[in-house]
Amino acid sequence: MNPSRIVITGTIASGKSSLSQILRDMGYEVIDADLVNRELLKEGGKNYIAIKKIDAFKGAFLDGKLDKKVLASIIFDDPQKREILNKISHKNIINHINHMIENYKGNLIFVEIPLFFQMKEKFSCDYIWLVKANRNIQIKRLIKRDKIRKDYAIKKIESQNQSLMEEKSDIVFDNSSDLSNLKEQVNRALKDLEKV
Repeated sequence: MNPSRIVITGTIASGKSSLSQILRDMGYEVIDADLVNRELLKEGGKNYIAIKKIDAFKGAFLDGKLDKKVLASIIFDDPQKREILNKISHKNIINHINHMIENYKGNLIFVEIPLFFQMKEKFSCDYIWLVKANRNIQIKRLIKRDKIRKDYAIKKIESQNQSLMEEKSDIVFDNSSDLSNLKEQVNRALKDLEKV
């Protein structure tokens, strides 16, 4: 029997990882697409090899090593290069996740995909759980997490279409408060799932 697949996604710095950790603490299996990508970006990994072949990204390789910060700066202000990178990497990430799920024996699996709505390559799922947070909280979290300036944090937040994401999601979690509030929302969502 194939497990039900629930995607966890959300706006930037909203607390997707916090929601995933709550589920892990409850004993649920959560696959992190960012960790999968990190593996694929290691020297010799599928995404590392694919990116290295593209001239536009040559500057991100220093002494044969991929500098992810340089790569991020190359694609952030250039939508065309971002599109090229996403086309290369997303397919490999999804294939890897699907392979992991094939070997999974449980009846419910969560997959955290931060850029789920931005992906052209679609991941097949049963439900979409979206995490959002108050804009000011997002800005503060992003500045602290990424050690960036406020104007850059705002630019990153504004690059996402939150209302469209909410519209396309099955459940929206508001993580503007504390962890216990988020846990309550998760428990309610899990109870609703049991009724289905």
